[in-house]
Amino acid sequence: MNQYNGYKKCFLDTETTGTDRKQNHIFQISGAITDLADNVIEKFDFRFRPHSVLHVEDSALEKTGMTAEKLRELPMSAAEAYAAFIAVLERHCNRFDKKDKLQLVAYNAKFDDDFLREFFILHNDNYYGSWFWAPPICVMQMAAFFLIDHRGALPNFKLGTLCEAAGLGWDESKAHDAEYDIRQTIRLYKYLRKNTRALGE
Repeated sequence: MNQYNGYKKCFLDTETTGTDRKQNHIFQISGAITDLADNVIEKFDFRFRPHSVLHVEDSALEKTGMTAEKLRELPMSAAEAYAAFIAVLERHCNRFDKKDKLQLVAYNAKFDDDFLREFFILHNDNYYGSWFWAPPICVMQMAAFFLIDHRGALPNFKLGTLCEAAGLGWDESKAHDAEYDIRQTIRLYKYLRKNTRALGE
């Protein structure tokens, strides 16, 4: 295990076939493992055939440019993606050591956390909690606290809106791809951490 035991973060974003974790499924998992200083030490991006396209929300797929037909044609299976994701986790923490886990960080983290737990269950894996500290860190909640006195100045609380407000930029043509979204999430997280610390000085 690396020297950042207890401080390693797993920034993660998922793309799904809808918003119901019991009926809809993940088809992309992207993220990055970072160290204590929030330096990226490994990136990952898995796009794969979901377990099922029986229940698909068109509005969810439209955002990603996918269709049920395109999802069926993806070369990687869900089982292969699960194995690849577990391999990433194994490189950075020991599931048998209760003090060695990753801190999951995401924008609207409950959504990704819930879907990821279901993804593990679908692969007969009930040990999701052996990899990640609970609860996950939600960058959206961090931003809400940071902007508690200025919330009315923003038209909405989407990731892109916050990135623009923070001067980090946002390319709508790349949005709703998990790889791009996680890159922007990491940038926003660093911005919030830096400026929150500055406010406390």
